[in-house]
Amino acid sequence: MAQPLQARVNEVLARIRHPRTGKDLVSSESVRDVATTTSGKVRLTLLLAAGDDPILARTVRKALEEIDGVTEATVDVADAAAFESNRKPASRALPVMNQQPAAQARVPAPTPVSYPNLGQIIAVSSGKGGVGKSTVSVNLAVSLAKQGARVGLMDADIYGPNIPLMMGVTEPPMVINEKIIPLEAHGVKVISLGLLIDRDQPAIWRGPIIMKIITQFL
Repeated sequence: MAQPLQARVNEVLARIRHPRTGKDLVSSESVRDVATTTSGKVRLTLLLAAGDDPILARTVRKALEEIDGVTEATVDVADAAAFESNRKPASRALPVMNQQPAAQARVPAPTPVSYPNLGQIIAVSSGKGGVGKSTVSVNLAVSLAKQGARVGLMDADIYGPNIPLMMGVTEPPMVINEKIIPLEAHGVKVISLGLLIDRDQPAIWRGPIIMKIITQFL
């Protein structure tokens, strides 16, 4: 008798090693909320710490898709520290009569990081989608490269990266000595989350993970 889909999923996850912990994803408790349907859909949450390689999410999804009977695989990515803190019951102090509200601690601004070899930065941004940010960025980058400038194009759009499509690059970048090597097109070095995940795969990332990815890109 064939094993249930849930059991087959757990067996596959137990064969995937987490690069940071050296343990499999099941014993290291790096996967949570594993759910399957009778139609073959699988969905789970992958917990990543700030220093983890986001490519692990793609590896997990590919492994799930190769399981016999799986018709669709979705991997949600969550920050490990934030996920664990949300699981702990919150404690509240009871209010005291005539007690002044405690002043909220101010969160310090992040320390600026110097990139002395980066040169000039041109930021193209907008609070609205679909207004041409990517189009303007690509044309600026290619035009500057044709004029002889050394240009790098960083796609900071995590939820809908389309710079790879506009630049005509699709293959994943190489990683050498724990550094991501940008691809090159039209004389421009290109880096984007769209190079690390499939085009039709939704990217469900949270704040700390997003900041870590952008920092790695920089």
